[in-house]
Parts: sequence; structure tokens; C-alpha cells
Amino acid sequence: MRPRIPASALDTSRRPDAGAVHMLTPGAYARPGVRHPLALDLGTSTVRLWSPTRGAVVTAPTVIAPGPSGRHLVGHAALDAVASSAGKPTWPVRDGVVDNFFACVYLLRVLSAATGRPSDDESPVLVGVPATATVRQKNTLIAVVRRATGGRVAVVEEPLAAALACGPDSDDVLAVDIGDGRTEVARITDGTVVAVERADVTNTVDQIPAIAACVRRLSAGPHLVRRLLLTGGGATHPDLAARLAAMTGRTVTMPAEPHLATLAGLRLLLTR
Repeated sequence: MRPRIPASALDTSRRPDAGAVHMLTPGAYARPGVRHPLALDLGTSTVRLWSPTRGAVVTAPTVIAPGPSGRHLVGHAALDAVASSAGKPTWPVRDGVVDNFFACVYLLRVLSAATGRPSDDESPVLVGVPATATVRQKNTLIAVVRRATGGRVAVVEEPLAAALACGPDSDDVLAVDIGDGRTEVARITDGTVVAVERADVTNTVDQIPAIAACVRRLSAGPHLVRRLLLTGGGATHPDLAARLAAMTGRTVTMPAEPHLATLAGLRLLLTR
């Protein structure tokens, strides 16, 4: 049985999209004297964290598993334990959102410590969230991160953070964020997500037609959006860019490291 989320951890009185930032500029969350801010990209298969304390990105599989001593391990150590002892892994994120509250808290608590962030620190934590997540899913994510880190938590739509990382010319674009558990197409105008769809992928072998259909719907109107921005770990799929360009008639661009775009955008918001 899946553990229940504590009632105290959910703020059901929050208005829709509370805690979410819509119009963004670099440095929006930078605060003088804050020593341990944390940027967090919590994906279905991979979690990435960045803090100026360590400087480098901490990357790990989004998994926990019992180790030989009975103590739970996280990330690569968890996968090694499963391989050696056939233990059962727990993947606490599904379809891009929190699926197991307590397992996610444990995972993030361990990985946050690996960045050098003190456990009692109240510095800001900026975390990416799917733009199509429900209010309850966003609130659950905030509650998980707050319990794991002790910090002041805010969420930013992942396609918006990724677009921010790609430079100031990323206004008036369609951002296609392709993750392991969720693919979203967001229309971004003047630093704001004005429309978004989750690609309804019935063909799991080839999701490109579903993405193209979202692009055509979201780019319709008097001001036709001509540019697609591909981000996320799935953006490097062979022929993806070429086929989307051919099927939609749009110019397709992609950052050098699309899997790091969301985290890079969150980092920009935390620093000047």
C-alpha cells in the first residue's frame, strides 16, 4: 500500500497555480547573502540538483532501494544494490509528478546533502514542475521539497525555465519539452506560458505525430509562431528535429545540452 500524504503537507487552500512563476527574468530569485540556494529538476528517470556550494550538477537516477544493511540507498547506489541482491527498487516519480511522497522526500534529502546544503538551511529552493500538472500535483511537489530541504520553495514551469536558458530570443516560441514520463508543448510569449498541451501519445514507438499535432494547434491564430525549441532528455532522438520541421513547417532549434536546459534556467533565476 502506498503511504498516505500527510494532510498537513498539502495546502488545499492555495489558489490555482499558487507558487508558480509565470513571467520570468534572469536573477528573479537571486538574494544577496543567501549561501545555499538550490535548483532542482525532478524527472521521472533522473533528478538533477545545483547549488553554488558545490558548483557542479548532482545527477542521479530517481530511484531508491534497500541496501545490504537494510538502509535505503538512492540513485546509482540503489541500482547497484538491486543488481547485486535482486531487491525491489522504488521509482517515486511517475509521468513527471510525485507518485510516492515519502520515498521522494528521502531521495531528495540524501541528494540535497550531497550538494553541500545544510539540512537546516532555509535558503530558496526553485524546482521545475510540468506546465500541465494539476494544482494538487504542484502542491504535493512543493510539500515534498519543503520537507526534504527545509527551504522556501517555489515552482517554475519546466518549458518556461528551459526556454529562459536558451537566451533572450526565446520569446514567442513553442517549447517542446520531451521528458521520460511526459511531453509538453508550451507557447511562450513575453516570458509567459500562454498556452500548453501535454502530447497525447498513443503510439509509444513514435510520438512525433502527436507532438506535431500539438504544435499546429498551439501555433494557430493571427500571429503564427515560426520557431520550435526542443528541450528535455528526449530531444536528441534521431530524426526528431528534421521530422518536426517537415511536419509543421517551423524552424527547429535545440540547445547544446537539452537535458540540462530546465536546470540551467532555474540556475539563471537564482543567480545574477
